[in-house]
Amino acid sequence: MLQFGSIRLDMPFVQAALSGYTDHPMRILARRFGCPLVFTGVMLDRIALHPKASRQKQFYPFSEEEHPVAAQIMGNEPEVMAQSAAIFERAGYDIIDLNFACPVPKVLRRERGGYLMQKPAVVREAYLRTRESVKCPVFLKIRIGFDSSEASQEDFWTICENAFRDGVLMVAIHGRTVEQKYKGAADWERIAEVKRRFPGLCVFGSGDVLKAQTAVERLESSGVDGVIVARGAIGNPWIFPEIRALWEGRAVPEPPTIEEQRAVMLEHLRMILDFWPARKAIPYFRKFAAGYCRRHPQRKQVMMAMMKAKSLEQIQQVFAEFYP
Repeated sequence: MLQFGSIRLDMPFVQAALSGYTDHPMRILARRFGCPLVFTGVMLDRIALHPKASRQKQFYPFSEEEHPVAAQIMGNEPEVMAQSAAIFERAGYDIIDLNFACPVPKVLRRERGGYLMQKPAVVREAYLRTRESVKCPVFLKIRIGFDSSEASQEDFWTICENAFRDGVLMVAIHGRTVEQKYKGAADWERIAEVKRRFPGLCVFGSGDVLKAQTAVERLESSGVDGVIVARGAIGNPWIFPEIRALWEGRAVPEPPTIEEQRAVMLEHLRMILDFWPARKAIPYFRKFAAGYCRRHPQRKQVMMAMMKAKSLEQIQQVFAEFYP
């Protein structure tokens, strides 16, 4: 059992913050399938300070069913990040997660996200100011360095040491450098080394966790406190009951039937359509369909049909053919 303030997690495996994916529908499904904590996709801090933000339908889209849910925010000015964190807390989010890991080029050009892995003092000030501005737990999301240079490694260890000394409740570490983006294998040995150096620091590891067995193996072999599931959860909420079963020493549940897959996919699509018109919802849903199709016996054929579907009617035809 892990506890962060008043928030208790009954298993140490959670769903990552994934921009463009972990929206309201994906979070709802993850929680229904037993994920103990979900995160929003990363949100720019300044949007919370915009006068119209509170009136935007997509800005605070979460329901009571999602709790506990963390708001992941990104910026480069500690005071602004702290101000926005307070707004998100008032909006009802249970945790604030500060992102210093995003490797997207346009983010780096604006000196946000992973760029700040080169600025340990800014990371520390952002955390301290945010902690002062909210009552809820505050987490950090980082990578194992900006690049593989010696200076970058020094910055990484300074950030980790500061997190330990400042009492950060949880640090999530992705096992690649910012420069690597998502190339190569995640370095879980470096993540494990953080836990060995700072045993009192709560460390969650992330990277290449695509299957339930991998999640449990990473937890056991690295000695970290928890594991974050990212791409492995896209179109695959069943990964959470599978992880839970393995972690508790039980038999893994039977794979979902075609009927079960169909029901979950249609519910996911319905929730997306609640937020977007069909012309936007269909291409958006196809991103998730790519994950769902991996569970189908005819996954290649289903995948091709889903990718070709351009309208709600065509999506319905795919369901009629492959998910009767």
